[in-house]
Amino acid sequence: MRRGAAPAILSAVLVVVAVLAGCGIGGGDDAGPDENRPLVMGASGTPESLVMAQIYAGALRTAGAQVSVDPRIGGDTAQLDAMQRGDVELFPAFTGRLLSELAPSLAQAPVSPAPSTQPAAEGAAAGDPDSDILYVDLNHSLPQGVSVGDATPVSATPQLFVATSLATTAGVNNLSGCARLPADLPVVTTGEPDPTTLQSFADAGCRMGPVQQVADVHTVLERAATGAALGLLTPLQIGGDSASGPTGLVEALPAPADSAGRGVGPQSETLVPVYRTAALTRDQVKAVNRVAGEITTADLATLAGKVRAGANPSDLAADWLNEHQI
Repeated sequence: MRRGAAPAILSAVLVVVAVLAGCGIGGGDDAGPDENRPLVMGASGTPESLVMAQIYAGALRTAGAQVSVDPRIGGDTAQLDAMQRGDVELFPAFTGRLLSELAPSLAQAPVSPAPSTQPAAEGAAAGDPDSDILYVDLNHSLPQGVSVGDATPVSATPQLFVATSLATTAGVNNLSGCARLPADLPVVTTGEPDPTTLQSFADAGCRMGPVQQVADVHTVLERAATGAALGLLTPLQIGGDSASGPTGLVEALPAPADSAGRGVGPQSETLVPVYRTAALTRDQVKAVNRVAGEITTADLATLAGKVRAGANPSDLAADWLNEHQI
């Protein structure tokens, strides 16, 4: 070998190694999250999503993460796109809505609404077979590099409310008997219902009349209590401190399971954290999942009501986290 060849070869090898290292070959994703970059939360912009983004942010800070102050606002699809670019690390979502974005054919399968009007109805997220099936479907439908954390008990599954007196007279105690209710009762709600939600009730045998929108939850429940209308609400809408209505005069129609063990009625809407897998450490994921063991439908409904009244979501989240020692 002529003089000077060895240093030249060594120099070439070092250049190749440097190029490979720059391309990430051999390192993969095992390098872990970038500890110098604040984690960015996402939110849809609703009061519920804004306060949940701050709750998850606070839980991550407890686990030692740096988190940006302002959540990135956007729908589920926009958040997932941002995750693919590495611009968002975590956002709260509801299972049914998210699955509808990812796999509409799977989301069309009927699943059961929560069976009670009380906070105990939050159990739909834990132990309800339909919620479990939907959670599995959602996990399988997420883009590569995106994960879903533990499901909370927070439910936003649509429910039909009827006057207790009417349900008793007609002998109706769940959606399977909906056809025995008077036909063409107007459906009173606070917003424009999703057509698939209305269709799911129709498929269960409900002979509903036209949709009528009113200003607030209290009015929906009052109209339903007269027996001359059906109310369409979610547990999240009726679970807060500010929700009031004719207690004992209205009830939700639970959905029975069909012969296949799946529920009849609208798909479950259970709150979950969606996160970029490579962005969070194992301890940070555990911290996020701790929230699922503490948050309730009533909690979130109350917090969201305070946001609507002008309270700061960050301050509300800090108080809630402190109260629950997270």
